[in-house]
Amino acid sequence: MKQENIIKKFSGEWILLFNDEIIDHSANVEDILKLAEEKFPADKFPEDQIKISKVLDRRLRDF
Repeated sequence: MKQENIIKKFSGEWILLFNDEIIDHSANVEDILKLAEEKFPADKFPEDQIKISKVLDRRLRDF
């Protein structure tokens, strides 16, 4: 199964991290992408400081 299909299949929250600190979260990845572009424009911040990740729902993590 492709990585993007796996991510879409499992419920959870998307989180925006800057220098490994959680900045915001949302169930909608588009919201997090938009927020990342607004707060951390590519021309001002190095890419390696900005991360977007998905935290799986607790029910899935307990398996």
